[in-house]
Amino acid sequence: MSSLARVSRFQRLAVVTAILSLLLVAVGGAVRATDSGLACPTWPGCFSAGDFVPPAGLHVWLEHSHRLIAGGLGILVAVQAVWAVARYRHRIWVVWPSAVAAVAVVVQAILGALVVLHLLRAELVTAHLGMGMLVVGCLIVVAVNAGSGPLVGAVADRRFTRAAAAVAGVTLLQIMLGGHVSGTAAGLVYSRPGAPLWGAVGVAPVESARHAFNLGHRLLGIMVAAAVMWLIVVAHRTGQTGWTVRLPRIAAWLVVLQIAIGLGNLVSALSFVTVIPHLVVASWIWAVLCLTTVLGYRALSATASEPAGSPPPGRRQPVAAL
Repeated sequence: MSSLARVSRFQRLAVVTAILSLLLVAVGGAVRATDSGLACPTWPGCFSAGDFVPPAGLHVWLEHSHRLIAGGLGILVAVQAVWAVARYRHRIWVVWPSAVAAVAVVVQAILGALVVLHLLRAELVTAHLGMGMLVVGCLIVVAVNAGSGPLVGAVADRRFTRAAAAVAGVTLLQIMLGGHVSGTAAGLVYSRPGAPLWGAVGVAPVESARHAFNLGHRLLGIMVAAAVMWLIVVAHRTGQTGWTVRLPRIAAWLVVLQIAIGLGNLVSALSFVTVIPHLVVASWIWAVLCLTTVLGYRALSATASEPAGSPPPGRRQPVAAL
């Protein structure tokens, strides 16, 4: 049987839903970067509660498209949750993440409405972004655990799995802090006329919360870069092969790209040309680290479920199947 044939319809839905959640993040980044967040001044319709086909206009349709994609994602997440409860209730790591994603999507919609009604208040924008990342993470957990095919290359090692989870957690914090830097217009507080890249190295003075957010974002970015490199080392030391060693490397290259785009933000004075990719790549890093963590936990689960009396896998013995 081919690997495609082994993928169930539910898992295909889970993968599509996870990809759509990343698309929603990208469109949301475009809305923010182009100052389109209030192009539709009411909710859920654009210019009135029932206005779902507003007049043509770039800013209006960027914001309205974001809402339409969010609505489509909400429908798919609801279908996935019902399907999970009906057919996969015996698989806790399918049912619970599906349920959490469904609740998170509802909370995300409420936050989206509050963001508009409170005129893009920074704290609400940051919470909206964080909830979006939670949805992405939950959907990745479902997509991976919905499968029952071979799990090639992942080595059941708690050190690696915990390291991946820790790095993912730090990355989520960095994304939310970056969102708050954007929401408080703190991205250029350290830049100087004629020397925009000073905004990448300036550390003083810290005269306001905006300065603190900016400095904290850059320092935490250094921590994320170091943590991803440490995860690569842990992957090699624990004998990971296949995707559990490839994914940390992918994350590292994405971090390099993210740093370059961040410098581009300073040079371009926060042009949408760089601001949008900055959020998109951040979401990719988060997704890659979530996937790495889930694969690690799935390998541990596979080892724990082996029949009594089976020879314990060595630290460098990959899990062949779940």
